[in-house]
Formats: sequence, structure tokens, C-alpha cells
Amino acid sequence: QALSTPLSRPPLELVSQRLPTTMAAAAAAATPLGGSSALRRQRRQGAGRSSSRERMASTYLALLCLATLGRGAQSWATNGHERIARIAQDLLKGKHRDQLRSMMHGDLVGLADWEQKMTLKYPETATLHFHRQEPEWTCAGLRDAAPDLQHLGDKSGHIKCDGHLAEEGSLYCAMAYFFEHFAHDTLLRDFPKPELPIDTPKKLDAIRNIPASDQTPSNYLRWLTGLIGDLHQPLHWLKEKDYGRELKLIYKDREYTLFQFWEEEIPKLLPNPPAGSDYSKTLDHRYGSEASRWGHKLPTEHFREWAKQVAEATCTQVYSAMEVNHADGTRSIDNPFRADDALIQKWTNLANEFTAVGGIRLAFVLNEILEHKKHKAAHKEGRGVHHRHRNWKTNLGTNAFIAAIVVPLTLFGLRFHLQLGGPGLMQFMRGHLKT
Repeated sequence: QALSTPLSRPPLELVSQRLPTTMAAAAAAATPLGGSSALRRQRRQGAGRSSSRERMASTYLALLCLATLGRGAQSWATNGHERIARIAQDLLKGKHRDQLRSMMHGDLVGLADWEQKMTLKYPETATLHFHRQEPEWTCAGLRDAAPDLQHLGDKSGHIKCDGHLAEEGSLYCAMAYFFEHFAHDTLLRDFPKPELPIDTPKKLDAIRNIPASDQTPSNYLRWLTGLIGDLHQPLHWLKEKDYGRELKLIYKDREYTLFQFWEEEIPKLLPNPPAGSDYSKTLDHRYGSEASRWGHKLPTEHFREWAKQVAEATCTQVYSAMEVNHADGTRSIDNPFRADDALIQKWTNLANEFTAVGGIRLAFVLNEILEHKKHKAAHKEGRGVHHRHRNWKTNLGTNAFIAAIVVPLTLFGLRFHLQLGGPGLMQFMRGHLKT
């Protein structure tokens, strides 16, 4: 039987570099034979119809090349994003769902394919959807590497946007960048300072040349929701083997790359979420339990904790399940690798959990953004708004300390004023009232 071979996919770093060259090549390919002299003769003869056909062919081929390059950089396919969005949307209640629909200019489920469309439109944004660090980390067994490089980020598995533990235009830093566009500085100060700085980038080079008409708050929020979905696709966290594109996987006599299988096929295998109120209650209960635990840290801190969890699963549940142990103690992965039903079921269960928790986490982050939006509006109007993280006992102690200093000083000042012959408070008030 013939194998279905996927398109060859270029490394992410080359997409933006190759695009102009590819478009130019497409235009050159559409030019008729005969060289410049033939073209000059055509112009002299006024062959406008032929020139029009050339331009149409050039444009068509350029767009075709653009679509082909974009396929190599697509993120967690629409099915995966839609599943995460549907869970998050079910967890957003009442006015919160309406407020987010207004902010995003659409609902979460309806925008599940927006990220993919934007990557096709602006291929340079493909880099936002994947983790990169310098030097790159790897899983134990994939290649020889120092112990410090056998896990994500630093020795604790944490990352920050310092160009080393995470490049500024990579997945974690892009999430932090887009989230902080909706954060209120005053509210951020109510949270404990992170032990490891976030170092959120001031700008993202990947969106630098995108027109202002596409750099809107609604689009920033759409990007953030898509990136949170990508966070839960394990292969997005490990650049080894070009995020799995260099590994061929054969399942039921069909050939894929490992990346393609996780990106496109695994979401199709996920079971439909159970219908009925019991499942909704279970989700609500899980969301309430997690949100109460998450509410005492910045979402940007949670992003890296979640990244650490998914990255660990990339090694322990994806790559290690493919490894073969040899007599000399080494391990390797066959290429192509033949997957059986048991392994695919294991991966499907993992993806099912990650899409479920991804939806819960997305709902939490969106609710946090609504909270920041409310505080921004109140601050602008000079009103205070209670936040769950504010400690009323601490605030009471602060006010009592201020009062312990200000009140005695005020009374002492009034007493001193009276001793100097100035009118007393009651005398001043009687005189004022008579006037």
C-alpha cells in the first residue's frame, strides 16, 4: 500500500527568510521564455493581455508558496484549539462570556482557526508558537547532553525571557507579552514578586512589520488564547529533531512526521466530551478548585509552571515511549518509527487531559484579564475595587500605623496653636457660623 507522505516542512527560522526569495522565484517561474528582448518586443507590440496573465500566474504561485510554507509552521490544529476553546467557553459564565466576546470581536470557538489564518497571512509569526532557548535543552536519551540541559530552562525547569532560558520571541515570552497588554500595573503590585523574574519583552520582532490594523487589542487577545492552546501541545516545547518533524511515524500503514501526527491526527482521535449537566458540574468543580489555588500568583508565573509540566511530559510520555534500549545501555528511536494501538491510546489519553486542563487554564486567564479590565476602569474613575488577593488585615494594620502617627501630631499642632493665643476650634466654628 502507498504511504501518504506529508509535505516537506522547512525549519521555523527559515520561513520568514525564504518567503521573499520564494515569491521572487515564483514570479520568475511565471515569466515566459525569451529573455528581456522578448519582453521589450511585447511592450512595443502592446501585449497587455499577456502581461496580465503573467501577473496573475506570478501572484498565484506566490500565494501557493506562501500557503505551503505556512503549513510547515501551523500550530496545534484547529481541532485541538476548538476543543480547548469549547471547554473554556463553557466555564465562562454570564456577563463574563459576553464581555470577552465583545473584547475579542467573536467567541472562542468561532475563532479557533484564527491563529492558523494569521500564521498563513504573516509567516514570520510562526516563531511565536514554539519554545526556543540557548543552548537548546533535550530529553535524556535523545542525544548526549550535560545534565543541566536535560530539562526545560534552568536547573529547576523554569524559564524567563532573558534570551537564554527563553528567547524573547518564543512561546512563553509571547504569552507574557500579550497578557501584560491587558494587565493593570496597580493590581500586579498586589501579587508577591516572582522569585525568578519574568523579564517580559518590551516588543516582539515577529509582529514588528505587521500593520497597525492587525495589531489591535482584540487580535492580541486572540493571539494569547491561541498560544495558551499551543502551550498544551507537548512537541511545541522541544526543538530537538525540529519539534518532531525529522522523525517519521507509521501508524496503520500511513506515514506522518511525529509533529504532524500530534498536530493533526491526535486531536481527531480524542473522544467527544460527555454530554449533560454532570460533566459540566465536574468541570466547574475542577475549575473552582484550581482557580482558588492559582489566584495567588501572576498568570505569567503560572505560564512557566504549566510549561514545565508539559515539557516533562514531552520526554516521559512521548519520546521515552518510542525509545529502544540496547544491550550497551544506549537508547535510540527508530526512524521511521512504527506505532501500535497501545501507544496511540496512551498519547490520546495524554492529549485528552492536556486539552481539558488547557480549557480550564484558558478560562482562568481570561477571567483574570476581565478582573484587570475592571480595575483599570475603576482606577481611571478614582474608585477602589476589592481584589481577592488584597489582605484586609494588612491594609488595616497599615492604616492603623498611619493613624498612630498622624492623629497625635494633628492634636499636638492644634494644642500648640491654642497656647500661642490662636482661636480654639469651637471658637473658630462659632465665629464662622455667625458670619
